[in-house]
Amino acid sequence: MIINCTKKLQDEIGIKPMLMPVENPLFSWHTNILRINRRKTIVLVNDASRYTVILYGLKAKDLKNIKELIIYAIKQTLLDDGVSIKMINEYMKNAGDIIFSKTQSRSNVAKLNKSSEAAEIFYSYYIEESTIQTSVSKKINRSIFVEYGGEHKYPYECFYEQLEENFNLPTIRCKALELKVTMELENFDVWRKVMVPLNFTFEELHEVMQIIFDWKDYHLHDFIILDNNQPYIDIVESEEELVFEIDIPVILNKNIKIANYLPKYKKVNYRYDFGDGWQHIIKVENLSFDYNKNYAYCLDGEGNTPPENVGGEDGYAEFIKIMDDPTCEEYENTKLWAESQWYKSFDMDLVNRRLKNI
Repeated sequence: MIINCTKKLQDEIGIKPMLMPVENPLFSWHTNILRINRRKTIVLVNDASRYTVILYGLKAKDLKNIKELIIYAIKQTLLDDGVSIKMINEYMKNAGDIIFSKTQSRSNVAKLNKSSEAAEIFYSYYIEESTIQTSVSKKINRSIFVEYGGEHKYPYECFYEQLEENFNLPTIRCKALELKVTMELENFDVWRKVMVPLNFTFEELHEVMQIIFDWKDYHLHDFIILDNNQPYIDIVESEEELVFEIDIPVILNKNIKIANYLPKYKKVNYRYDFGDGWQHIIKVENLSFDYNKNYAYCLDGEGNTPPENVGGEDGYAEFIKIMDDPTCEEYENTKLWAESQWYKSFDMDLVNRRLKNI
């Protein structure tokens, strides 16, 4: 594996490499070091795909063992993105030992600079205690378009397609939960069934919930883990919520994996918009050991989600009553308001297109 270092990185790790020939860009990465949140950060960008890996908060001892750390970071990022262990091992075996080189071309340096800019843009998503920033890598690999095969694709799509072409193995194989999510409504039947990779964080699960129910993320949310239908722990999104005194532990959602609690606990209450009081009961229905996607996928669903800020279930019932009667004097204003809230019927195909790029 060739690691093509910028001059800044060469000086930081104390090397003076030669320019090494690249036989296969799939096994070649351009690499830079910069400071993000005042901490030393290494950005690795694959030459064949622009797939990005981030190492963060590096200290002198880390830089002394940079070869081992780079190998570990690539493996962990791929694993966290749902790539099978078999494929990861095959890639690392064929990539071989790390050889340092100078940067190869202006084109590759430009790609490296773009990923470095993206790494800085997502500064608020870094986890201070983590060296391998897999969540940030996911965001970068789903935010930059690459021209590949006459199409514009994301870096992760390009990288995984090339892995399959080179090794003739399925790239994505991971554990996933089949969840049924039902809104707690007395007079309406609104539910979704969705597959979610087990390596997702609760923040990613929150994004899934927002998409499958077409919420707009205007309001606060939390996840209450239930143990035999009793609240066990509350996972919140902001530090302000930690000050509220309740009868169960409250923890901040900072890169917490859903695997830490599911499928051990079979039920979760996802609360969104504490004013309107929407509650969604998430039930674990099945655990798959051979899921072939690294994103969530909606399997089924029924019922339309209430519009944002409609005023709870009573407000929604009044809204439906007006919308079902075009002769009502409030119909036109209500219809215009619904359009301003982007209210629409459940569309599973649209939901799945959006889920793919969380």
